[in-house]
Amino acid sequence: MDASDDSDVKLQRASADLLADFQRCLPKFLWHEPKSIGSSGRSLVRRRVGCKDVDSLVRLIKLLMSEAYLTSFSPRKLEPFQEWPQLLDPHLASFIPQIVNAFLEILQLPRYKPSRGSGSDATRRPSTVPMPRAICQLLYTLCKIRGEKVISQFLSNEPKYLEPLLSAFEVWDAPHDAQQVATGEQDGPMTWYERYIVLLWLSHLLLAPFDLASISSIGLSEDTEGGNPEVELHPNLPGIARRLLPICYKHIVSASKERESTRTLLVRLSLRPDMRQLGLLQSLMHWASSSLECQSTDGPSMSIYQHVGLLSFIAGLLASADMNTIGPFLFPIFKLSQRILAGSNSIHENINSSALARKILIKIRRSITVLVLQPVQSKNVPEEQISHILEDVIDHLLTALADKDTPVRYAASKALSVIASALESEMAAEVVEAVLMSMKQDLSWEDEAGGVSADNVDVILVKRVSSKPRFAAVNPLRWHGLTLTLAHLLFRRSAAPEQLPELLNALILALEFEQRSSTSSSIGTNVRDSACFGIWSLARRYTTAELSEVDSSRVYAANSIGKSVSVLQVLATELVVAGTLDPSGNIRRGSSAALQELIGRHPDTIIKGISLVQAVDYHAVALRSRAITEVAINASKLGSHYWEAMLDGLLGWRGVGSPDAESRRLASKSIGLLSFVPSVPRIDRMIAGILEPLSKHPTHAVDERHGRLLALAEITGCVRKAALTAVCHDSNTVLAIRSIWEVFSDVSLISAKDFVSTSQRPELMAEAACRLISALAQWTYQKNCHTCSETNLDVCISVLSLCLNREEKLVIRTTASAASDLFTILTRRKRVELTRSWIKSLDEDWKERPRGAYRGFGHVAALGAVFAHFSDEKDIDGVTAEQGLIIDSLVARTVPKLPVELRVAAIQSLATGVLVITASMVISICTSLEDYTVDQRGDIGSWIRLAAIDAVTASSKHGAADWSSGQNEMFAGVCRLAAEKLDKVRIRAWACLQEAQGREHVATAGFDSVGQVSSHRYFLELLQLLRQESVRIPLLQGYVTSAGAGSEAILIASRGALVDFAEQCDEIYNLCDLSTDLVEVVKRNSNNDRVAVPAMEVLSFFLFDTGYAARLGGFKWRTLFTTVQKAHFKSGNVQKLEAAVKIYAGLLVVEEVRKNAAEKLLSMLLHRYSQVRNAVADALWVACGENRLKAIDWGLSPGELKQNRWEEFRQQILHVFEER
Repeated sequence: MDASDDSDVKLQRASADLLADFQRCLPKFLWHEPKSIGSSGRSLVRRRVGCKDVDSLVRLIKLLMSEAYLTSFSPRKLEPFQEWPQLLDPHLASFIPQIVNAFLEILQLPRYKPSRGSGSDATRRPSTVPMPRAICQLLYTLCKIRGEKVISQFLSNEPKYLEPLLSAFEVWDAPHDAQQVATGEQDGPMTWYERYIVLLWLSHLLLAPFDLASISSIGLSEDTEGGNPEVELHPNLPGIARRLLPICYKHIVSASKERESTRTLLVRLSLRPDMRQLGLLQSLMHWASSSLECQSTDGPSMSIYQHVGLLSFIAGLLASADMNTIGPFLFPIFKLSQRILAGSNSIHENINSSALARKILIKIRRSITVLVLQPVQSKNVPEEQISHILEDVIDHLLTALADKDTPVRYAASKALSVIASALESEMAAEVVEAVLMSMKQDLSWEDEAGGVSADNVDVILVKRVSSKPRFAAVNPLRWHGLTLTLAHLLFRRSAAPEQLPELLNALILALEFEQRSSTSSSIGTNVRDSACFGIWSLARRYTTAELSEVDSSRVYAANSIGKSVSVLQVLATELVVAGTLDPSGNIRRGSSAALQELIGRHPDTIIKGISLVQAVDYHAVALRSRAITEVAINASKLGSHYWEAMLDGLLGWRGVGSPDAESRRLASKSIGLLSFVPSVPRIDRMIAGILEPLSKHPTHAVDERHGRLLALAEITGCVRKAALTAVCHDSNTVLAIRSIWEVFSDVSLISAKDFVSTSQRPELMAEAACRLISALAQWTYQKNCHTCSETNLDVCISVLSLCLNREEKLVIRTTASAASDLFTILTRRKRVELTRSWIKSLDEDWKERPRGAYRGFGHVAALGAVFAHFSDEKDIDGVTAEQGLIIDSLVARTVPKLPVELRVAAIQSLATGVLVITASMVISICTSLEDYTVDQRGDIGSWIRLAAIDAVTASSKHGAADWSSGQNEMFAGVCRLAAEKLDKVRIRAWACLQEAQGREHVATAGFDSVGQVSSHRYFLELLQLLRQESVRIPLLQGYVTSAGAGSEAILIASRGALVDFAEQCDEIYNLCDLSTDLVEVVKRNSNNDRVAVPAMEVLSFFLFDTGYAARLGGFKWRTLFTTVQKAHFKSGNVQKLEAAVKIYAGLLVVEEVRKNAAEKLLSMLLHRYSQVRNAVADALWVACGENRLKAIDWGLSPGELKQNRWEEFRQQILHVFEER
């Protein structure tokens, strides 16, 4: 729904650089380097170019028209952006002639034909294409963006190139040897875009004013046949024409784009004066008509593309020829179109099934009607048949306006406007009246006040009542066609000024048109888009005087304003509403453009017109969130009628009645902001206008009830925020807000069913009701007056209790907020009762439901939210009795046996609501910081760890955590998580450490992104905390997961930081201390492979790969040996065993434990896993170089290895290490 608001501006800025790149690359693409000079002194054109070079130039052209350039350079994502094609216009004359000259140069090469189709060309490579194919691809891309009519103007029109180009096309389009194409000896047949460009160029060359006989080569007319036995050709037909006709016969029936250029070629050939003299036009017309009438019995059936090609040829003739030329064929063609539309045979039924064919038929009948209406005396069409043709065509077009296919409706609407412009004013008015009458079919009106319905807008105008149209029964496709027809009629000024009132009513109705499908999606966007075009055309084509003379009392939209205003002001107001509130970005921008045209063409007729245009700017309305909350409010400040229209629009289907929940939230926010606008009707009228329809809407109208309740909440909230202004002290306003409480006591507005029945979408009603409770409670508390009755409070508590059972995150947040606000106006007794009932409900729910089906998220969030409301009579622990119950209940929901989602909710509730730290909370948070639960969803324990980190952060922010000895475990846990391998946990934990600045444990450097907390500098900064004894082991426990099991980037950064830190070690914390702590990490986590395996990997790297083992003095090597030995004892984890092998291999250089390490490795040569045996053998061979280790197949079983003089081999290897 939102459109980009600045992409077109960025596109214009970027286009200059892209055009410069294209113009710089084009000469190098077309021509050889300057050193390759031909005999004539010119650069030689390239015969072949690389596919990548072609793609790069095409990509540059597409980038010029593509907003995707602003976000991505991937060519697969680039599509032509047609909104700014004129950016190319100033530059076309500079680079298209270069492309054309290169193509013509190729045609004149003496040996070009063999190189195009023969394998003798030594320069052919699979990654290259012929230059003509590359040029055609460039020209087609330009045609697609700018249109073939613009591009064809730059093609050469010299007649001397007609025959060479035709000859080249015949050669290129000839059948190719499939085997040679497969082997790369030939380039294959022409592509469709090659044929399209060459045929378009040939049609351009046929505009030459010379007879084709004077251009054709001598003798060709005798040797060349016409290519189609059904077409009778004159014997003196020139050779070029005889060669062109087979090409046209072949490609006029193509399914691709080349059919269009073939049509143009055949039309221009037929209409040449010299060809008409030879009877070619008559022959081709007879061929086309007969082919559309009957099916050949002995040939294959014609495809729909053949029919479309023939119809497009006839349409092209009618559009290009004058009455004297095409006159004899008009009536036969008209009768043919009648028979096709009637579906008289299978061919005609097949034609009618195609939308493209129906569109072309409309163009044919439009051209016939326009031609017979020309004031040229001709006997080709009988006078009595002209009226018959006119009536039949108009009736057909009015029916086609409801066609299921949009292109057909577009063609029919344009055709009606063209025909009406050719008619006399009285008959044109009848056409307009017919369109207006069609719009009144199935349209009804409903009186908002008394519920009276009417079928005619005239009844509404007579009664002068405020009514709304009902579009439920109308055909949206027909309305789109009718509205588009009115827009075209206005654009051609075919409507008389006397018809403007009815036209204005129709356009305003179309601007408000909206229907919903069975899935609640909008199906009226195209109608509103056509209405914007119609109002734009009206403002452009009619003078200010003509529009000012229109009686506004005959325009139904003026009834809502309640005073005499001009129709220009009515239109401006409607456009402002559509431009700011419409859900479609195209409609908002279209309305803004129409408003700008209206104010610009008719100055000094719109109230504060200039300011209005500046507010409802074309770019400002692109984002709906901005349009509805900023632009709409700014526009409403310019006048009371704008404010009233905006409020009506927000209370309609564009606002609180929108099918999109987020749009309703935005609309309610905008309604609240409208209450701040000065010089507007009283707020009590706004509240009454929202409350009154609530009781009338059926209970299944959930969307509108949701939106209106949110609007009431927003108004109440805005009034509370403006407590110091006079509007809030107005007695009517106070009474109106007090009346909102009655919403909860009215069963017709809110009932228990609304919060439990799935058909009522209870999550929406829960959100709206809680928002309203929260706003009313805040207002009541601020006014310090208990205006809510006990009954209403009890109903609110019941509603809140029902909402607590919902599971949606948005509902949980709003319910918790509503509970906190409601507690401000409840007595202490009710607070205690309600809190204990929630705790009891949590306990009972856990007992009744099986594991995994537990649902208590709302109660958990609410308990945390109301914690602060029990701050009196604190005990020795700093909490009251009720607060202690809340803490105990929440802590009980963090135990590992409960579902992860509930545990996360409980910890989040502790973090956001409970601002004290107790001993039970410390234990719960510390346990959560160490949760690494894994299931089929992955590391779901990270959710709990993140929530626990947030809890520590919140306690630090509010000063609840003093990092005393009892709470130091939390800080140590956060330090551990700040070093672990999971990015999202690491960055959150570092933010928590940053929050602790100024306290005992300080981290000074800031790292604000995932990339920064994955850097070498980050890990080096983190290791500085090792100088604090209390966090050494926890920090290293987390650090080894990054340095031993992290991603490649994390592993490199963390290991590098570890080495740099070791070089910086001082007397406070030296290398020996660091190594001892790493050993301690392995010892404490010997049964936890998640930590033990990476810790052993890091030990191996740190002690032996870096050479620090030789620099350690006083290190207890035997402790390391026994710790590793115990860690992998009876372990089946191969990674753990391999890590142990690496440490044993490193210990072979330490004299104190060399023998023990060697014996251990030798014993592991008989391990049950062959992967471990191979790793041990490799380590031993590296250490001693014994070749027998390489000769033994370690894939054999341990039993087989023992049979091969194993003990002798073992003693020999052991002796080698003892001698060292």
